[in-house]
Amino acid sequence: MQSQAGQWSAREGDGGWGGDVAAARPAAPVASLAQAAALLRPGDPEHAAYPLSEADYWREAYAGEPYHDPARSAGDYGPAYELGWVSYHLYGGEFDVAERVVANDWLVRKGVSKLSWDEARPAARAAWQRAENARSYATDGSAGAARVGEVLEALLENACDGELGLREAAEHARTAELAAHFEALASQCASWSQHWRGELERRGAAVGERGSVTGAAQRVWLQIRGLFGGAGDDALLQECERGLDDIARQCRDALQANLPRELHEAAQRQLEQAQRHADHVRQLRQQPAPTDAPPARSPSLSQ
Repeated sequence: MQSQAGQWSAREGDGGWGGDVAAARPAAPVASLAQAAALLRPGDPEHAAYPLSEADYWREAYAGEPYHDPARSAGDYGPAYELGWVSYHLYGGEFDVAERVVANDWLVRKGVSKLSWDEARPAARAAWQRAENARSYATDGSAGAARVGEVLEALLENACDGELGLREAAEHARTAELAAHFEALASQCASWSQHWRGELERRGAAVGERGSVTGAAQRVWLQIRGLFGGAGDDALLQECERGLDDIARQCRDALQANLPRELHEAAQRQLEQAQRHADHVRQLRQQPAPTDAPPARSPSLSQ
């Protein structure tokens, strides 16, 4: 097993994390990866102790994360991802329960990362979630064609509803910053729906227009429409958080359906993205509201 320094320095010189990574070596790690592996339960995957493939994933993905600060380097975030992954296998359970211990660990595992714990926390939590999902969901690919079709239909419908709901929220947000955030989330949902539509069409399914915020009262996003005209941004954030949690729930259902591996992996990626966006929305809700926000726009008669 490699130490933390070994994991990160193994990528030096290949255009990976950046020039500051070579120095990002904690003087006294709380727990080595070998110790982490020794604490895994029988049957746990060998890659639980932070494989290079996980570092490769974050090297590609970190810049698109909702918490990413362009002023921070990849080397700043790298140790936070490793800490989150390893900490899940050391402590298990819920991140929020273990956070105090993980925050203390950050002080000695951060190396030369410039992130405070508050800044590193979303990255560590994201890596914790990936470790938890990797342990929690597996597939043997045994789902039949009819079952696969049902799951893909549900994923497509859910993503389309999310896109419609978030675009409605963007239209009625009181601040330009929040409107832009909702639009970005809507675009993410559009990407998910495009992916699932393509998978259905590839399997010969006839796929029409999906999504029905205005027509299906049982759908979670319908409630957003009832807020328009008088709701503040906090109410919109609360409903969007609930909607993102619903997308995550749909993905968890899909991950228990024994889908073919490529579909299973795509559903897991969507779950992780929905989890991180929901976490970010929760964080936005905790921030103080701006005092100079313009009044809400009135909904048009067509809405």
